[in-house]
Amino acid sequence: MKVSAILLLAGLSTRFDSPKSKQVCLLNGKPVFAYPLDTLSKNKQISNLVVVVNKKIKAEIEDYINKNNISAKVVLGGKTRQESVEAGLAICDGDIVVIHDGARPLIDDIIINEVVESAHICGASTAYIPETDTVTKINKDGCVDEFLDRNVIAKIQTPQAFKFDLIKEAHERATNKDATDDATLVKALGHEIKLVLGSKKLTKVTTIEDIKYLEGLLKWTNIK
Repeated sequence: MKVSAILLLAGLSTRFDSPKSKQVCLLNGKPVFAYPLDTLSKNKQISNLVVVVNKKIKAEIEDYINKNNISAKVVLGGKTRQESVEAGLAICDGDIVVIHDGARPLIDDIIINEVVESAHICGASTAYIPETDTVTKINKDGCVDEFLDRNVIAKIQTPQAFKFDLIKEAHERATNKDATDDATLVKALGHEIKLVLGSKKLTKVTTIEDIKYLEGLLKWTNIK
């Protein structure tokens, strides 16, 4: 089984309150992008790594890859996440493709291997965490519309993994060009998505507060 991986680092960090892109912001002294890049490049199942970047950070990413002798292809992303994934898929091959948001830096081999195995069996898989808070729909006036059963609600994370032909078809047939993840597109084909338990370590960096939260996790773990 040949496994490729796409690491998405092309986001423009529009909600990140810093002059620096969140991908290159330091997390415990190390750039955010370096955590998932190092982990994916060292995973024994992954034989082909594609890193999708934007022009602003392309040189810094390539410099890190060269200095650390990482085997990876770098490609420019598009205007949307979906276009960036398609740019990565264009130079991927193999049986399984792992897709991961670079803004979720604390990925590890355990979750990578679990989504790969699930995709190998079921065709498509995604990391998730159960919802633990009370959840509500909001009406147009900014008030509670109705409360929802949190026991049937989950937060979807990455990594996600898919059989190559399936994810290619999902993108080719997609009518929604603003999908926030790839499982959405596969589900639109009528294909089931296997859920694999993720972790709060996979919190997505969106704001400065998220950096501080992840630094707190790093302080009490052996993640490097």
